[in-house]
Amino acid sequence: MKQFLVFSDTHGDIFAMREIINAYPHIDNIIHLGDYCRDTRIIKNEFPHLNIISVMGNCDFSVDVPEEIIHEVEGKRIFITHGHYLSVKSGTTRLEKKAEKDNLDVVLFGHTHIPLIKMVSSTLILNPGSLGCPRSDSGSTYAILKVGKDKVDAVLHRLSSINMKL
Repeated sequence: MKQFLVFSDTHGDIFAMREIINAYPHIDNIIHLGDYCRDTRIIKNEFPHLNIISVMGNCDFSVDVPEEIIHEVEGKRIFITHGHYLSVKSGTTRLEKKAEKDNLDVVLFGHTHIPLIKMVSSTLILNPGSLGCPRSDSGSTYAILKVGKDKVDAVLHRLSSINMKL
């Protein structure tokens, strides 16, 4: 089973990313869903062992990362996008249709800065919220995604819960 730290909309909050990475030393995979994906370059320099997948958000300019990716892990298809081109601020309908059309097991998106996790048919839809600019009572949030041959699972976390563990 592979585990991923999933971040979105970090908006330059490298301190929070470092804190989370240090709290989970057994996880060496990161997915960044855009808006300051350049933060991952700094993180990669500091943690060269990390495997980082990143997509471009609407606040990312002149970057050499794709707008979206379909990443296959353990036989599962994971769609990775920021979501602004799919109108996610109006809901997840377009993501759900894409999941069905492209036979996706997991859909990861950001852009709204509001955490969300739900199952639609057999597809896990996840927005980890925002580390840098949260827009909900949840505060700064991220997710841990677990992908296995027989199962996908995700849990949302608040940054404050990390602080209590340290």
